[in-house]
Amino acid sequence: MKNEKELIRKILKGEKELFSLFIREYENQIYSLCISIVKNREEAIDLVQDTFYLAFKNLSSFKGNSKFSTWLYRIAYNLSISRVRRKNNLLSLDSVFEDGKEVDIEDETSDIWLSIDEEEIKRMIEEGMKKLKPWERAIIELRDIKNLNYDEIAEVLGIPMGTVKSRLNRARNHLKKIIEKEFGTKGNKINHIDRDED
Repeated sequence: MKNEKELIRKILKGEKELFSLFIREYENQIYSLCISIVKNREEAIDLVQDTFYLAFKNLSSFKGNSKFSTWLYRIAYNLSISRVRRKNNLLSLDSVFEDGKEVDIEDETSDIWLSIDEEEIKRMIEEGMKKLKPWERAIIELRDIKNLNYDEIAEVLGIPMGTVKSRLNRARNHLKKIIEKEFGTKGNKINHIDRDED
């Protein structure tokens, strides 16, 4: 969306109805992120509404250091993870990674789906994504579906870029293992092909 800063300035000066332009522009992307984390349509719809409500209410705190969409993703991600934690009484995601050490590793699993036809890929990914942990679904959604770069993902998740790379690699490898287990030889066709260049 062009001229987001100007639009924000107008909204803050009283033209509040202009915020609906942001809703129309980003509603589907925010819903996609929320549903990938909470796996429940009604909850995802509620979270989209909550995201835009909080964004509107706190619009003056948006500094413009990142894209507006990145800021929205951050709000949606935090709300969604909070919902999952409350619902399932999950531990902090940081406790998943023993002793706080993160390894900066090259991403070798980008575009791993190229050897299988597109419809089959979609079905396999959808089924595999359902079995991932919320943080795994979120990071794959942000990188591979929303095409955010590592810096943007780091900002959305509130973690260092090296941590983004290692968590993304773990999530992709877990998804690959799930697909190989569920779909046998079809899943085995998924190879390490390209590396992200971000």
